Amino acid sequence: MSPTVTAMLPTLQAGFDRPARRALLGVQCRDVADGRVVSDGLQLVLHDLWQPRPTRRVRVLSANRSGVFALHDFPGIRSFLTPSEADSDTAVALDDLGSPASPDLPRFRLTVHDTLNRYVDMALTPTLGQGLWGPLGDALPHVPLYSAATRTPPIGMASLRAELRSATRPTQPIAWAHLRLMLNGVALAEGLSDAAGRVLMVFPLPRPREGLPQGSPATAAALLDWPVTLQASWSPERRADLAQGRVPDFDELLSQAPVPLLQQAAPPTPLGTLTLRAGQTLLVASPPSSFLFVAD
Repeated sequence: MSPTVTAMLPTLQAGFDRPARRALLGVQCRDVADGRVVSDGLQLVLHDLWQPRPTRRVRVLSANRSGVFALHDFPGIRSFLTPSEADSDTAVALDDLGSPASPDLPRFRLTVHDTLNRYVDMALTPTLGQGLWGPLGDALPHVPLYSAATRTPPIGMASLRAELRSATRPTQPIAWAHLRLMLNGVALAEGLSDAAGRVLMVFPLPRPREGLPQGSPATAAALLDWPVTLQASWSPERRADLAQGRVPDFDELLSQAPVPLLQQAAPPTPLGTLTLRAGQTLLVASPPSSFLFVAD
């Protein structure tokens, strides 16, 4: 008598087992002000730039409970595992590639938009098939979110506001400039100007400066201000982006050259040291104008 062969079917047990599906792309967004993970109100959309605009393929990414926006499939892309890759990252194959309009044109573009108007719009060139991805190459990959001028700064945080204009064309905003607020040679905050040239930086206050042990209350209050400097990087190519209504790629913004900020537009005078005070928004401008002029 031959032994009876019983087929074994895998059964998932609730509370113990769950299916795992590897994603083609994972993106986590963090507020540059405090490093907090943000997912509520954000819209992340992946665009296939190799497709004609009228029929261009797009996919809206959804966030999981950890705040990671994941892409599991996309038309023209398939993910697969071979036996030798069972314990490795997902291998990615691109089908139906088509042909790019330019040899240097990347296939995919990821846009980040905040429906709650807290952050500046972003555009990035993601790499698929590497799991959690970010443009900065940090130990914890993520997309940085820069405060928009329409954001209400959180209670207890310091802030800086400015509106950038061209020194040679005062009616023209300086859009998509990258700015850093420096304290003792260290970046205290970073920000991006929007399409209207507006900038808002939100950041924690520095530690109080050290003073005399028996200082008066006036002296103690003076210890809550700090000498800071503002630096900017910008490229004239941003004018074309502004005219086309295009949000530049994040890598382009970080690679811009330094440009002088002006204390006075005429005669051109470089912006000097600023004073950051606790409890006050630092407003930066080129008097008598309410704008901060950029030497372009």
